[in-house]
Amino acid sequence: MGFARWAVLVCLFPLFHVIRSAATDWPPITPEELSMTSVPEQPGAPAVILYREQTDNDINSYHHVFVRMKILREAGRDIADVPILYSRRWFTVGDISGRTVHSDGSAVPFAVKPFDRTLARGRGFHVSITTFTLPDVQVGSIIDYQYDLRVGSFSGVYLYLSDPEWIIQQSLFQRKAVFNYTPLPDSRLDHLMLRRNGASFRGVAWASYLPTGQPQPQVHSVLSHVMSADVDPNRPSEYIDMQVTNIPPVLDEAYMPPVDLLRWRVRFYYVTEVKKEDFWKSQGKFWNQDTNEFVGHDSGVREAVSQTVSPSDTPEQKVRKIYAFVAKMENWDYIPERTEREQKTLDIRKTENAGDVLQHKGGRHDDLNRLFVSMVHAAGIPAYLIWVPDRSQQLFDDNFLSTRQFDAEVAIVQLDGKEMFLDSGSKFCPFGMIDWRYSGSRGLRQTAQGPRLGDTPFSNYNQSIVTRGANLELASDGSAGGNVTLTFMGLQAMSRRQEGGKTDTEGRKKLLEDELRKLLPGNSEISLTGQPDWEGSETPLVAQFKVRIPLAVSAGKRWMVSQHLFQVSETAKFSGRQRLQAIYFDYPWHEVDETHIILPAGMETESLAPDASLRLDYALYKTQHTQEGPNKIFSRRELVMASSGIPATSYKDVKTFFDGVKGDDDQTALVKVSQNVATAK
Repeated sequence: MGFARWAVLVCLFPLFHVIRSAATDWPPITPEELSMTSVPEQPGAPAVILYREQTDNDINSYHHVFVRMKILREAGRDIADVPILYSRRWFTVGDISGRTVHSDGSAVPFAVKPFDRTLARGRGFHVSITTFTLPDVQVGSIIDYQYDLRVGSFSGVYLYLSDPEWIIQQSLFQRKAVFNYTPLPDSRLDHLMLRRNGASFRGVAWASYLPTGQPQPQVHSVLSHVMSADVDPNRPSEYIDMQVTNIPPVLDEAYMPPVDLLRWRVRFYYVTEVKKEDFWKSQGKFWNQDTNEFVGHDSGVREAVSQTVSPSDTPEQKVRKIYAFVAKMENWDYIPERTEREQKTLDIRKTENAGDVLQHKGGRHDDLNRLFVSMVHAAGIPAYLIWVPDRSQQLFDDNFLSTRQFDAEVAIVQLDGKEMFLDSGSKFCPFGMIDWRYSGSRGLRQTAQGPRLGDTPFSNYNQSIVTRGANLELASDGSAGGNVTLTFMGLQAMSRRQEGGKTDTEGRKKLLEDELRKLLPGNSEISLTGQPDWEGSETPLVAQFKVRIPLAVSAGKRWMVSQHLFQVSETAKFSGRQRLQAIYFDYPWHEVDETHIILPAGMETESLAPDASLRLDYALYKTQHTQEGPNKIFSRRELVMASSGIPATSYKDVKTFFDGVKGDDDQTALVKVSQNVATAK
């Protein structure tokens, strides 16, 4: 899958930036910086960034970072731990230096060897993290650090095309940030061609995500207008820089869109087409050719289909059987990266087509979805792919002329004249759904008429359902014991199975018990009984527990009994009076809770919590409370959120709705206690 792996490689550069001071010595610290104790622009901030500098140079294939920060609060001391993300496969980290300067001006140099470890592997990349800790950091200290990130010594012209991204906003207020980028000179760009589609590079451009009135990148020419044959091809023809001062911290609000979408930032790209329509048409043709070569390579695909489906199956039955076949294959995104020796032993070679995926009996996300499309084709059913971003990180921007904004391919199958989006490459994803990260996203897609821009559908609330049930018996001390059942369906089951796949039996048990513990009152005793079906994808994930919990609170001769057991620890979703950003949920959801409580002898219900009903155009909340018998009460609660994105202008309505939900969830039943029954402690 050459194209996808090339795209990931290009993505690595903006992920791992480096910044450093151009000077050999540390820049001088002013008396004002030494005496600073707070930042009016960010009251209560743990620290402030006094100066930050980033340099990107494609000619010499390096990136540099320099940062100066002031520690203002005790919480800011954690900033002394500095992480550097990079790909060990492509980069080397070097020239790490740092120091801690105390308020009296004395300096303690950094002199400890950094710690390096693997952070993540998958989809053709290997992310490592180097961590170092600056010494003796105290409140009032100033910390300086710098490091280099350089491309390793290996071939490949694309490694010189960094396409950097300037992340301007951080979580802290910044006094000043300086950025500089030197792209390849025109004399070298003339000799470079994009792989396979033959398009020439035409210089560098960028997409700017800065508010009106802020500085923008500036281009500075280096060479004169007189050119000669003996001009050094490595001499820069231009550089781009930008200086920004008094940068506010990135906004932090509950349930807001992914923070990287909100940061001030600039994203560079090498230009191959001037008009965006021409670019996406060209890239669509390139990607379409690559996917068709992968999908169209038979090499055992037809034989696998004949062994999977029956000629008498309907088209939908065939698609379901093929989906189940691919979904059961080994998903390499959820297992540790194999060493070269292990790959050789298992005869796993580079995956270049659908037949390779069959031979390897597994693959990564896009490999599996491409195999699925190949097998559906072989079954005589139209099927395509769509290439989209991961919207937990970014959204598609057609003005940013780079395919590095795409993260994953999802299958599209035509059944009975309708399109069905499927995702066998996401482990445990049920048939008929796609991972929420790829839903509601725009990207490049295939059609019978050729590639074009298209969209994946949004998830709906019936694809993400949680039901919770409790059968409890109240004791005379106010505690209650019994059984609790949690049932996860659709995307809810998928996400928990994926997490469970990362650990062992005991780890899975802890995952579920910890989830229930967050819902129930403090000091609850919780024990998972048995193990749910962790390997299924079409069935709900059902977890059953034995519990003993504090449920009732004494109020003289009455007890207040919580009827909405699973909300007793929940806090208000929205606390602010105003809202600047849109409200963003990962996906719509639907939850239903039912609780049965048996009262001890000598107690009777005086009043139940009132029934409630709240509604918005995109949300519903209903509760029902009934007396099931002389000593048994029942409550049912249902909450539906049918939208994942709500504009900030609707914040008042949303806050009012969830404040009402919280108020009704907190309503209790009143139970009268006879004289011969001990009161709750």
